[in-house]
Amino acid sequence: MKKICIIGPCLKMGGIERSSCNFANSLYDRNNKVTFIAIFNQTKFFKLNKGVGFKEPEDFNKTNLNFLKTVFWLRKVIKEERPDSIFVLNKFYAAIVLLSVSFLNFPVYISERSSPFFKWDKKIDFFSRLIFRIFPPKGVVAQTMIAMKVQKKFHRNSVKFKVIPNAVRKINYYNLKKENHILAVGRFNDPNKGFDRLIDAFAGIKSKGWNLIFAGGDEDGDYLKKQAKELGVLDSVKFLGKVKEIDKVFASSEIFVMPSRSEGFPNALCEAMAAGLACISFDFDAGPRDIIVHNTNGLLVENNNIAALSESIDELIMNEKKRTYLASNAINIKDQLDSAKIGNELMDFLLFQK
Repeated sequence: MKKICIIGPCLKMGGIERSSCNFANSLYDRNNKVTFIAIFNQTKFFKLNKGVGFKEPEDFNKTNLNFLKTVFWLRKVIKEERPDSIFVLNKFYAAIVLLSVSFLNFPVYISERSSPFFKWDKKIDFFSRLIFRIFPPKGVVAQTMIAMKVQKKFHRNSVKFKVIPNAVRKINYYNLKKENHILAVGRFNDPNKGFDRLIDAFAGIKSKGWNLIFAGGDEDGDYLKKQAKELGVLDSVKFLGKVKEIDKVFASSEIFVMPSRSEGFPNALCEAMAAGLACISFDFDAGPRDIIVHNTNGLLVENNNIAALSESIDELIMNEKKRTYLASNAINIKDQLDSAKIGNELMDFLLFQK
């Protein structure tokens, strides 16, 4: 049995948090001893399997990162765990981990979860580049082909690379009545989610009798409510807040829209497809084109073309046959991104790389 440490920010609601939790559970299911190490001590939303170990700071990193305490605490915890492999999600956290385990000879693999074109703070970028040059990771996992091309320019040639997309978690299917709902999922405090663009597009659709539903987020979305009110569509826009049983929301919706400006890998889009929704996404730089085959299992819309997004939503509203066709093909994503398949790919990369 191999020992693997998965290191992520924490287990609160968020894309990196969800991915790190899913990877930990998947590797545990592959008969490995897995410990999840959280950088921050914050609210838990996602759940680890009972057999997965969990470590987090006890008296620091509850809001802000204490850099020196984190470095020494990580070094202590990792020395105690003595893993065969360490997998860190997020470039900055990976740099901290590499510094923490310097000269300890533990193999560290990393995966950046942001868009490959995300601009880091200059100080963080300098620190990460410096650490990666002095203590390079053994391998880098990219989520998309575009991400791998960008990251190859960032890291040394000696680093191993592999494209491994996120696994889709198991979706629970409910026999609920479909409503005239257009669904979007994600945090409200991240402008990259592009929810403002979706409200603009929703205000421009010709079809009547449909509601735009937002699920997720710790905030109430006041700026989105204000925008919807100004555009005269507030009565048709619903905010569900943080949702524990998102699969029930999927089951009662007809259309899912991914209006993001950028993503590392659009998990919510994959889950909506696996839930059997007809999906539309802006064709932003990294992610959707790796997942959606236009007019086969979803629709891709020119990035930032609000009018085209309105037209695509109207097309699916008015064409039930096409909605059904796209949804029936979209559900196959659950086999393409099956957790066992993705888990085996990751395990091979982390443990059996020559």
